Amino acid sequence: MSSGDAQRIIDAAIEMVALQGFRRLTLRDLAQAVGKSTTVIVNLFGSKSGLILAIGEAALERDARFHASFFASVGGLQASRDNLLTLIMLYLRLRAGKDAEFVRVWEALLLDAEPDAARRDLIGRWEAMREHAWRDYLAASSRTGDLAGSLTACLVIEQFYAGALSGRPDYEVICTEGLGSLIDHSLGLRNESASATFWYRDHLVLPRAPAEDLDADSMRLKLLDIAADQILTGGVASVTNRSVSLVAGTSTSTIAYHWPDMRHFVVDAVWHSVFRELPQYLAGRRTDGDPSAPTIESWQRIMAPTLSIGPRGEGFYIKYARLIASICLEARQDPALQDLVMVLRGPEGGGTFYNSAGVWPRTFDLTRLAATRFALWIKGRGLIAAATGVPISGDDLKEAAGRLVGRAEA
Repeated sequence: MSSGDAQRIIDAAIEMVALQGFRRLTLRDLAQAVGKSTTVIVNLFGSKSGLILAIGEAALERDARFHASFFASVGGLQASRDNLLTLIMLYLRLRAGKDAEFVRVWEALLLDAEPDAARRDLIGRWEAMREHAWRDYLAASSRTGDLAGSLTACLVIEQFYAGALSGRPDYEVICTEGLGSLIDHSLGLRNESASATFWYRDHLVLPRAPAEDLDADSMRLKLLDIAADQILTGGVASVTNRSVSLVAGTSTSTIAYHWPDMRHFVVDAVWHSVFRELPQYLAGRRTDGDPSAPTIESWQRIMAPTLSIGPRGEGFYIKYARLIASICLEARQDPALQDLVMVLRGPEGGGTFYNSAGVWPRTFDLTRLAATRFALWIKGRGLIAAATGVPISGDDLKEAAGRLVGRAEA
């Protein structure tokens, strides 16, 4: 079997993954696309798992070339505030483009709910490549040398948003404002007012919790819970009338009885998954024993469970980031979902900012833009932690809070 056959199969597979992810990639469809038998694919890659790993390795190589070319084109350019913000925004737009199929593979691997050891290692090397590329460029300026880790983590979740919303004016101004504040903070510059974010908030109408006022044993709540479970484990695309009805033990007409159509049901299920998993402090509620004067230690105890991974289940921010990312992927295929994505991106960090009392120590300068920076970081970092299996330590959390939020003046 020639190496050319293997390359053609990988090229075709990357195109298919870019359109529909790994879940819908089948050996039969791939074999038909390249005019080969499934036996040829199995002989070359061993199994679908081996094929996915080969796809990932090829996509990583292409992404490494992308980064090398991107930064080579601006070699020696001063990493000033305006130059850096322009580069970051261009970076997002290029990676959201249709030609960047290798980025879609990266995204699919990040959302893999059950990665094996080989895929975890692949994502770990991929993240190291991205951070190293940014760190090399930023190292030319002593003022931005420590920005790479924060920036690449924030860009993980922002890349999903950009894929769904790039070119949309309200997204562009809010994204620019948030990432601009990250640069300003790194350079020791004073942040401007979060004018775009506050503008969006003033015009935003958040939906009610779909389960509000529902009886605990109602069929409507049962259907929402089932769909929310499926969304949080398999993404929005995993929810179908049949998948929910089978678990509920009902006919496929049950959803139609409670909702006007499947789209309305899925949107309600998305919001239900958000409201159901929301930590008490983000919902403005306090648990017994919350300190009246929070410390960095009490803050860490509250935040650590939101990033948990492992047999006890995933924490809120990991589930929420995966939810956001899966909605963004669907919105690329279905523009009608872009408004829903914007409702998630526009107020990023709002829960952290408006419910900071009793959680964030007063020694932190938790401005509105600082809350946005931290919210983007914790979601992006959570996705990486889940994909690599490397947990975020309490010290990592403390260090990130100090780096992204900063200390209040005495």
